[in-house]
Amino acid sequence: MIDLAAERPENPELLFVGGTGRSGTHVVSQLLANHSQWARVPIEARFHVNPQGFPDLLAGQVTPEQFLRKLKRFWWRRIRAGEVAPVVARRIAFGRKVRGLHKVVERDRFEAAVAEFERTAAADLDLACRNLFLDMLWPIAADEGKPGLIEMSCFTIAESPTLIRLFPEAKLIHTVRDGRDAGSSKVSKRQKRSHPRDGSEGIRWWEGRLRKIEAGVRELPPGRLLTISLDELVDGDREDVYEQILDYLGIEDEPAMREFFDDEMSASAAHRERWREGLDEAQQAALVRDYEKTLDRLERENFHCAPQLRQAYEHQPA
Repeated sequence: MIDLAAERPENPELLFVGGTGRSGTHVVSQLLANHSQWARVPIEARFHVNPQGFPDLLAGQVTPEQFLRKLKRFWWRRIRAGEVAPVVARRIAFGRKVRGLHKVVERDRFEAAVAEFERTAAADLDLACRNLFLDMLWPIAADEGKPGLIEMSCFTIAESPTLIRLFPEAKLIHTVRDGRDAGSSKVSKRQKRSHPRDGSEGIRWWEGRLRKIEAGVRELPPGRLLTISLDELVDGDREDVYEQILDYLGIEDEPAMREFFDDEMSASAAHRERWREGLDEAQQAALVRDYEKTLDRLERENFHCAPQLRQAYEHQPA
């Protein structure tokens, strides 16, 4: 029998890395997982930030029963978006990529954590949510013998007020990326009808995600968030951004992390300027104008990430 309370850390070191999606959250978490301080949840756990997850549960928009239903079905085992409904996944998932918590959580631990959540939720829903997250995911850090854990679901910054409510000790990193590249990457990975179909729609999708993030960030106390540019990290003031990360986390540089930074993080690896692919000069110029108007709008509205986006844009070749 698993003794969850005995294994649960009292003061966990947690780092949530997030962004719009297609913005570098995975590679930044990989970079940090090469440090002795941090282990990394290798999938997007999602249940703590996505719709019908912790934020909706704590806001009373879903019941604990509705939350658990989605946790046990969709978040436990799901098929890649756009391929097949998760309710029939086990019957027709052959040849498709099956995702979910079952990749990183043993079944007996999952069931024990859910049972503990059910016992605690009626008396203290905040505590039940906090414990559920730790009971399922903290063993990843414990197994690696590391004192800290990174989770990288892209909605973490948009839902950062909920995360700070549950984990007041947590740190947050927002990774931003040129909206043309983030949007074109989303177009190339299009999985749902609602996803963008071209570069212009990609910028609109990206801006919409940034607006949700901004709403969350404006509820945070000062100093709780580090915002970095993926573009600058791979092809700009690399050392400056790298040092910002080290300083924010209060860690020293280490050989394994430095090696990953030097060898794996480059403009080509990040597919910088991928937005130009397949566009003639006139189409590229039109998208540049569209993006410049978007940047101007973000600056006028004092988005917290506008300085990083502007710096990265001005460092790009014409």
